[in-house]
Amino acid sequence: MSFFGFNKRAKHRRFDFIPRYYDADKEELQNRLKQYEGKELDQTELAKNRIKSGLRTKYRVDEGYKSQQKSKSNRTLLYVIVTLVLITFLILRSDSFKNALTKFMDV
Repeated sequence: MSFFGFNKRAKHRRFDFIPRYYDADKEELQNRLKQYEGKELDQTELAKNRIKSGLRTKYRVDEGYKSQQKSKSNRTLLYVIVTLVLITFLILRSDSFKNALTKFMDV
């Protein structure tokens, strides 16, 4: 029976991955050089490009900036939740809400 191939073991598959070195700084420099190469841009375009690249890299690179933005977002969320809880508490404690609720239950 083994000569029909039912008893053979399957060979394992190999994963042939050749790692490549990635240098983000070098790529950024090449992109900048390519951007300015062969073009005469006016000052407004240069300023726009500088601001755009600065905003992208600032958030990606600066860990302090990331943590500052996260804490700011968390504080804002906390303020919104506390405000909503206080408003809900005031509404539930008001006499007009109690009167409306009793009228609704009597109907």
